[in-house]
Amino acid sequence: MKKLTTQKTFSKTFKALISYASIVTCVAFFSLEAVATEKKQDLAEIHKSDLQQVENYLNNIKNLSAKFVQESAEGNLVEGKFLLSRPGKMRIEYSTKPKVIVVVNGAVLSYFDVELDEISRLSTNTTPASFLTRENISFSAKDVEITNVKKTTGQIKISVMKKNRKEAGEFSLIFSTNPLRFDKMEVKNDLDQTIRVTLSDIDFISPISDKMFVLKKASN
Repeated sequence: MKKLTTQKTFSKTFKALISYASIVTCVAFFSLEAVATEKKQDLAEIHKSDLQQVENYLNNIKNLSAKFVQESAEGNLVEGKFLLSRPGKMRIEYSTKPKVIVVVNGAVLSYFDVELDEISRLSTNTTPASFLTRENISFSAKDVEITNVKKTTGQIKISVMKKNRKEAGEFSLIFSTNPLRFDKMEVKNDLDQTIRVTLSDIDFISPISDKMFVLKKASN
């Protein structure tokens, strides 16, 4: 039952990433935009060297395969496989039931419920996680807002939002330092619920077939 609840939470989170939940006045909107812009500029300047190092690290990734453990907002754990083929492709496959596969391929994000044999498709522009699939990953991109940079001994966490999709939530990348190593991801939705993904057994060498990023229903 916990696994089912976890998967439903994940599904709700992804759907929440495309919801339009708030309406603000024109004055408040421009005031918040000014503060956010100033904050982004401050963070970008303070952490300029670190951000550049992380950008270079991510842009040098061509293929990445790893195991992962996902922790839901309720603390439930599920496992799976994570594949990244840059640019443009990502796959998240859960090894626990109910089986779910999420695939990003170009401009389309597909959510496949294997047991129900149903596929839902969305634009990748609706999820901040598609940041990893960009051809050129840049924290200074016009549509990206840096919301926080937290650096501690041995770790750096960078949080971003899409300016034109703030209702999509916040996406955080977490790295070990000395040497730099991609370890974790977090997605926080507009309900302030956070899903944490911890990577292990990371492989940057093995090729990944393009077939891994094409979903087909069993009934096809």
